[in-house]
Amino acid sequence: MSLWIEQFVERAGMAGAEIERIPSLDEAVVFLKNFFLENRLQTAIISPELKRRDLFRTEFSGFPTGLKEGSLWVEAGLGAADWGIAETGTLVRFDRGDEEKNVWTLPEICLCLLEEARIVPRLEDISAEIAGHLSPTALPSPQVSLITGPSRTSDIESVLTIGVHGPSRLIIVLIAESPGQATRAHVPR
Repeated sequence: MSLWIEQFVERAGMAGAEIERIPSLDEAVVFLKNFFLENRLQTAIISPELKRRDLFRTEFSGFPTGLKEGSLWVEAGLGAADWGIAETGTLVRFDRGDEEKNVWTLPEICLCLLEEARIVPRLEDISAEIAGHLSPTALPSPQVSLITGPSRTSDIESVLTIGVHGPSRLIIVLIAESPGQATRAHVPR
């Protein structure tokens, strides 16, 4: 395991994230299906980009890409991060609009795919990519989400509460680079 991956796993764990290292995308889908079954999750949303991919459309066809009308509650969200930051254990997600953030912010459990090849040492290492995403485009409201561990909130007496303003569990499904895979391969979105 490279130094950056090791550091990412350590820092994400220190922030309260759960990390599952999986050898391939196919095996990650098996892990996710089993996770949903074992935890008896009935309500979930999947990021629109992920669901457009054949593998996810087939295996997670029952999950919508958006919230049901009149409901802001959902048990789980499933998406993919664009980058991981080793220095802080942070996931970086290039959101293409407001609806996409629901996967990261509303569910009790957030499951996030990230390929090891997408882990960089520091946030500054992807500043050009961030600027490119946020620059004027055809996207209605491009945004960048930084996710470090489950949601944490403290009151005036410094009493820490997990999951008040976001997921109480963040599970990072870290996908190992396959032999022969390009260095900058990307989890399908």
